[in-house]
Amino acid sequence: MHIEELAAKIQPLSKEIMAAAQKRFDNLIKPVGSLAQLESMTCRYAGIIGSSDKQLVVIPENRLLLVWGEMKHAAKIERAMTSTHLLSVFAETVQAKVLPLLLTGESAYELLEEGAMLTGEYIGEEKAGLICLGAYEKDLPDRWQDYADGEDGLQFLEKLQSPVIAAMTGSILQAAGMRVPVMLDGVATCLAALAAAKFNPRVLQYCFAGDESAEEGAGELLRRLNLQAPLRLSLKNGEGIGALACLQLFDAGIKAYREMETFEEAGVHNEKEDYSLKVQEEKKLQPVENLRKR
Repeated sequence: MHIEELAAKIQPLSKEIMAAAQKRFDNLIKPVGSLAQLESMTCRYAGIIGSSDKQLVVIPENRLLLVWGEMKHAAKIERAMTSTHLLSVFAETVQAKVLPLLLTGESAYELLEEGAMLTGEYIGEEKAGLICLGAYEKDLPDRWQDYADGEDGLQFLEKLQSPVIAAMTGSILQAAGMRVPVMLDGVATCLAALAAAKFNPRVLQYCFAGDESAEEGAGELLRRLNLQAPLRLSLKNGEGIGALACLQLFDAGIKAYREMETFEEAGVHNEKEDYSLKVQEEKKLQPVENLRKR
């Protein structure tokens, strides 16, 4: 499937499903909104899998860290395949599998399709329910802001002149087309998400920011993507550590959603006022009611 067809098939998430998931969070026996980003991540995940049923909103069992590199990164890729490498050690703690990928394409379009093809193959082979992205590329494009606006996706990638970012753009589009969430890590992965959004803005609904890295422009990129990273670890590269670390928070939100009880499930009828969704909603409306009485 060509990249244009792939981008066109990406579907928007159901607002109804996400709202239903948020309603469950709001009715859990806890202060409303107290889990903050853990709630928003889980609600979006419910939208991706297409259900707010707590029995179906499960922690993705198979997850991959796809780390992209060129021939000049071959030695790093070889080291990353050992069980004692830093990425492998981190991945083991969150039950993720590290897959270093060596790119062969030349043009931006070839790399787009290569990234999409490899991602589709690995998601299918591994039955992956979530992918993390990392990149060995440290020579990031200068002044990408100068052409971040007004260019289409392919033109943007051609000006970035980064094979790794082009391939990851295809990877993100493929994952979104297969309704698989993507955990970003570092500036290179965020630039790929920005490029992917130029092909279809809906793709960002499938993207999660793991960590706001210490790389130049990281915060600005996240603002452009309208994504908020739960972590700020001051990491200076985007090989995937931030994305892997965020998986523990991602899992925690899902675990709370599934295992905590609502007042109704617990058989509690006299709700404590501080926790009651009904009371919280009434408080929000109170200023409006007072104005009407005047």
